[in-house]
Amino acid sequence: MGIFGKSEAKPEPIPERPSAPVPVPKPAAAPAPPAPAPAVARVSVIGARARLKGDITGDDDVVVEGTVEGQIRISRELRVAPGGRVLASVHAASVVVSGEVVGNCTASQRIELQATGKLTGDIRAPRIAIAEGAVFRGKSEMGRVEAPRQEKPAAAVP
Repeated sequence: MGIFGKSEAKPEPIPERPSAPVPVPKPAAAPAPPAPAPAVARVSVIGARARLKGDITGDDDVVVEGTVEGQIRISRELRVAPGGRVLASVHAASVVVSGEVVGNCTASQRIELQATGKLTGDIRAPRIAIAEGAVFRGKSEMGRVEAPRQEKPAAAVP
């Protein structure tokens, strides 16, 4: 017997508490329609080992890492990468030259010659930027220029 006349019985173990029930999510009334995907700009790349002769037309951005001879008429951006060569007349929304262009360039938005860029020919655009170190030989004209239009094939006459 213990002190104060109480028996020394072992206390009953405390039963474990059951774990809290896991809440089950309620099903949604109706799934929300997916948000429309943002327009993704498409880019066409002329690789460093490629040599293309002819005309390029289209609605994609074009990056030239190799050589292009002919004519370029696109409604988006032309980018001539370092090491890229364009021997063509160019009509685009914007032109960024880090490589070399020989030919006249017309842009409806902007022409930019970066420090490693070389351009021989006349340029025409509302905005023209020539970085220190760039080489430019030709005439420049700043003013509003119409965006290049894509030619549509003529309808066949029966």
